[in-house]
Amino acid sequence: MILTLRGKNFLTFPEFYIEFSAGLNAITGESGAGKTVLLRALRAITGKAVSRNVAPGSFVEATFLINKAILARASELGIDFDGEEFLIRVDFHPQKTLYRLNGHIIPKQLVKELLDGHIEIHSQHGSVKLLDPSKHHLILDKAVSSSIIHDYEVKYNQLIAVRKKLGKLHVDPSAIEREKDFIQYQIMEIDNARLDPIEDGKIEMRYKKFQNAKILQQTFEILSGMLKDADDSIYAKLSTIIEELNRFRSLGYGDLLEHAQLALEEVGYLHEKLENEMEAFEVDERELVSLEERLNLLQSLKRKYGNTVEEILEMKEELEVKLEELEKLEKNKKELLKIEKELFEDLNELGSRLDYERKEVAKGLYGEVKKHLHDLKMPSAELEFRFFPEASPAAYGTSRVVLYVRTNPGANFMEIGSVASGGELSRIILAIEAAIKDSLDLGTIVFDEIDAGVGARQGHILAEKLYEIAGSTQCIVITHLPQIAEKAKKHFAVIKKATDTFAYSKIVELAGEERKREINDMIGKLGVR
Repeated sequence: MILTLRGKNFLTFPEFYIEFSAGLNAITGESGAGKTVLLRALRAITGKAVSRNVAPGSFVEATFLINKAILARASELGIDFDGEEFLIRVDFHPQKTLYRLNGHIIPKQLVKELLDGHIEIHSQHGSVKLLDPSKHHLILDKAVSSSIIHDYEVKYNQLIAVRKKLGKLHVDPSAIEREKDFIQYQIMEIDNARLDPIEDGKIEMRYKKFQNAKILQQTFEILSGMLKDADDSIYAKLSTIIEELNRFRSLGYGDLLEHAQLALEEVGYLHEKLENEMEAFEVDERELVSLEERLNLLQSLKRKYGNTVEEILEMKEELEVKLEELEKLEKNKKELLKIEKELFEDLNELGSRLDYERKEVAKGLYGEVKKHLHDLKMPSAELEFRFFPEASPAAYGTSRVVLYVRTNPGANFMEIGSVASGGELSRIILAIEAAIKDSLDLGTIVFDEIDAGVGARQGHILAEKLYEIAGSTQCIVITHLPQIAEKAKKHFAVIKKATDTFAYSKIVELAGEERKREINDMIGKLGVR
């Protein structure tokens, strides 16, 4: 419910302040006085339209009473409220329009989503929700079992979540099988090689020795001679040194003798190692072939998987992880496809039940709306809800619901937005909302000149319908009918003033004698008796 509406320098209004009441609020005034400017202010507040030609630095703001529906919507949008009221302000600047919620700047879309379904504005010159075929099911849903709607919404949201996951997988079963086969081949190739970093390092070293066998043989023979085999070998010279030092051992040179003997032992050990190595230079052709085959295998694996045996083994671990992920991916897709199928079946079943309930509500609604249309002097008007099955479950159900009407006997039924004139549309809306008034969860309904096309003598019927709706939902009505103004809990008049240089509008709340005079003037102008 709107508690207050305030603005400054907004189009023809230097400033205005309105305190609305619960129930029926009437706004009257001469044509061109500025009544629709207030409607534009409300549109700006709800984020549905920003008025053009608004002076820079101007603003409009409205205070709202928080109810359960608004609180639930705010929670969904991540908005926290303190207290029982909230304020939305719109500041108009040359380059942009800023929206504020309780003083904090927020996106216009967030305001729109917060108030969508809370305030409905029916204007002869603007679009209304009833003209949007994607919203026609909501008319029926006001009286449909909330549990079915809730169950359907839960299942549909689950379906959307599953489809998002499937969309991220991008799984092509044949591509997965090809990739799995290739990875399995790679893993098997590495496994069959039976790699051992230490052993394979020795093999590489042994093969290099075979490749340099002749040079090594010659070099080791020379070294062997230098160490011991030649007449002037190191071994022979050290032996001579030991003999000489042994002569002077008694003179305190025993330590030198020990060092010389150790050196002789090391030379002997080194000579023995060289001799052993030279025996290994005898190449076994079969072993050489085996070494070459092993080295070729290692080189092939290194070209594919890494520069070292260690890197090849690391690559094998990575391939095993990737294979496991692919298998999980394939399994996940199968599970998700199974869940998607089950959800699809559940939604079709719930959608059928939802269609049935909506059709039952529609049957009951036809008679009620027909009665109200007759009261509103549209006795020949008829309406029907048509159900068009969807190929796949949609957010609103498994069938698209569209409201069709005809205003004259013998005419074809057409979508409501295609057939109704402004006055007819307003009365059809009023008839529908009068029929479902006990199910309305709106906070506020705004009617702009709903009396267009309604004769003065039938104004009291229109006023009664509005009064009925206002019993459960706040109504703000811009009207020329005195009957509506008389029924209103609060009555506001828009007055146009003029000076020598400019004209402007102001709005005042009428009470007592002022209100009586305004209503009498309206009666007099319409010739109502």
